[in-house]
Parts: sequence; C-alpha cells; structure tokens
Amino acid sequence: MTQVVVVGGGLSGCGAALAAVKAGAEVTLLERTDMLIGLALRSGETNGNGRFVGQHELRFLGGGELFDALKSIKLHDDVEFPGVFKHTYIFNTGLAEPLIKRMVNEAGVKVRLENRVVDVKKEGSRILAVKSEDGSLVEGDAFIDCTGSRGGVSVCTKYGKGCLMCLIRCVAFGDPVGIVGKAGGKELNRLRPDGKPGMVASGILVYKDTLSPSLKARIEKEGVVGVPLPSELVDYSKVGLMNAGRSKDHVEKLIVSDIGPVAKCSGIVYITQEQLRMVPGFENAQMEDPRSSKYNHIAGIAIAERDNSMKVEGFENLFCAGEKSGHTGIDPAIITGYLAGHNAARSTFKRELLVLPTSLAIGDWIAYVAERYKTEEGLKKNYQMSWGEYWERMQELGLYTDDVSQIKSRVEKTGLLGILSRKM
Repeated sequence: MTQVVVVGGGLSGCGAALAAVKAGAEVTLLERTDMLIGLALRSGETNGNGRFVGQHELRFLGGGELFDALKSIKLHDDVEFPGVFKHTYIFNTGLAEPLIKRMVNEAGVKVRLENRVVDVKKEGSRILAVKSEDGSLVEGDAFIDCTGSRGGVSVCTKYGKGCLMCLIRCVAFGDPVGIVGKAGGKELNRLRPDGKPGMVASGILVYKDTLSPSLKARIEKEGVVGVPLPSELVDYSKVGLMNAGRSKDHVEKLIVSDIGPVAKCSGIVYITQEQLRMVPGFENAQMEDPRSSKYNHIAGIAIAERDNSMKVEGFENLFCAGEKSGHTGIDPAIITGYLAGHNAARSTFKRELLVLPTSLAIGDWIAYVAERYKTEEGLKKNYQMSWGEYWERMQELGLYTDDVSQIKSRVEKTGLLGILSRKM
C-alpha cells in the first residue's frame, strides 16, 4: 500500500491525514509536541461569514468530519463578533484535542507524538524520507508539510521581541522545522506595513476565574463580549501588525470570547498584564497564554510557494496545507488539509491531481491566495473568507450565501459531490 507522511499535527495535518486515509493510503502523522490540533488548543471560533460556505462546500465534497466533531462540542452558536463575523460558533477548546486524536487514531492513522522532524532525504525533485531528531527515517511515497508558519525561538527573537513560551511551546519541544525549507523549496514571508517579515499574533488568553464575577457570567452567557478599553490603551497603529481580521472595535475594545477553559481576548498585539488590569472587569486578571503580552508571537514566516492542488512548486511528491500554504485559521487549516491529503494520496496512485474549480468559493479562494502572494504588496495582507479583501471579493462574485441547499447545488454542478470520501 502507498505511504503518505504528514509532518505537523495541527488541524491541517489532522485533516490531511484523514483525507489521505479515506483515499486509500497508509498514513503516518508526525507531531513534534505531545498533543495534536496545534493552535486550535486555544482558538475556538469558527464558521464566520464566508467560512460558513467553505465548511459546507467541504462537507458536500466529502470532507466534513472535523467540522462536525468541533460542532459537537460547541459552547455558543450563531454569535457575532463586533464589526467582523456572523454565523460564528465557539467550541470548547478543552475537549477538542482528545476528541480529534481519537478520530485520527480510529481512522487508522499512525500517530507519532514528540517526533520532531529536522531534515529530509531527497533525490532530485522527489522527497524520499524525513529524518527525526532521534536520527530515525520515515520513508514515504508522498509528503505533506503542515508545520505552520509561526514561532520558533529564533523566529520570534529575530522578527519580534523574543520568546514568550506561547502555546506552541518551542522551548520544550524545539523550534518547528519546515519540510519545504529543508528540501530547498522556495518560501515566502508575510510582511508588516513597515516591510518587516512576519505578522504579530493578536490574542491573549485569560483565566476566567480571575475576571470579575459579573464579566465572567456575561461572557459565559453571551459567548462574546466587547469591553471598552481606557482611552490611554487605544492604539490604532496595531491593526496593520496583526495576523487576523480586526475592525476598529478591536482596538477600542477587548473582544472577549468564552472558549471553554479560558477566555480569549482578540486583537491585542502588545499589552502588559499591568495594562490589562486597567480594563474594567480585568482588575485581577492573570494570563494563561501571553501570545501578545509585552512581547509577541510571530506568524506568517516561511510560507511555501504552491499550486492550486496544494503541491509545492518544484517537487513531485511534496504538498502543503494550513499556514504553510498561506492560510490562517481553523476553517482554512481543515479545508486546505483535506485537499492536500487527498491529492497526496492521488499522487501515490498516479491519478491526476484535483484542482477545485473557481465556481466554488474554496477553489476561487485557494487560487486567489496563491496569485496574491506572488507580489510584495499581496504579502502584506491576509486573505480570509471571513473578512477583508477576499471576503469582499467573495460577496462581489456571488460566492457567499447562507442557503445550504444552494451550496450543495453548486457542488453538484461541478460533478465533485463526495469526491473526498472516495477510495482510489
């Protein structure tokens, strides 16, 4: 049986592994830390705006398992983030990792945790194996780089203000190592307005019990709450630094959401705990994960140059997904992961690779992002189906709808209904 090796166990890696197994390949998933799902360990919002369409298109294409799993542990449904998202549901991040791990294991994926890949073995444009930190080689017929585009002590020190031991835990498990870069592939960096490489992560996590009782109760009831910032903490220059969709409300307020174990504050960039305690309701607040805090967590580094099948340019059997392919967020990770995993399997069976047509929102979005990242100006923006430039394009092209039957009809017209669930 053909072998597909997925490097990186975030949601894109989990999606890629599930898709490759469904297509008929044997799959090994290598993850450098001791847990799967990556940033989804503390990123609980999904389905906003055009991502609603993306989720349903993927379901009708045959790849909705991960979305269905997350929805099964939702805490809040149909919430609205001020000035940004509608349709959003928030899931319990504390329950997500064991749920997804069971799904992946039960599907037959060979999961190897605490297995940091540090090098590749290749012959010409073909990857033969990846080498783990312990010196062992994992051979395969196709490989998928799902190692992300953020973090590493070296990256956060070089492009930011230093390591802050965020949830990707590089100090404990080592810096992430991208397979594309190790194989000599071309990589791109997102750019801040001043031209510096990398974007700044934009959220912090706060223990809910350290918030005022009234604020905690309100967050748990409503799901999302906007808390006005004192005027001296409002800084509009932060918007261009962030690796996420933010409106004016997000620099004038703390947008606080209930993601289960903790509260998530979006759109902060830089704020110290002392400054945080100046905000009403946060007088005793303690951070769980200071992704922004006094320092920062750098994202958007070493993105792979790829085509619309998610195959990395210059390689026969190397694919990418998630942030490594230029797509940030839970929904983009899962969507690109499924396509990369399916195509990796197709390549091992010598089948023509699947490129989704631009009549589908997913297909248009994947192609648009690849094209925009070919320019320096394009690298200064984030292209999401839920906000910003692509969300506007999606509406202009008539690709957005909240009519599920219309989304199904659109997929049926392509002749691709259920294709991601078919065995080769």
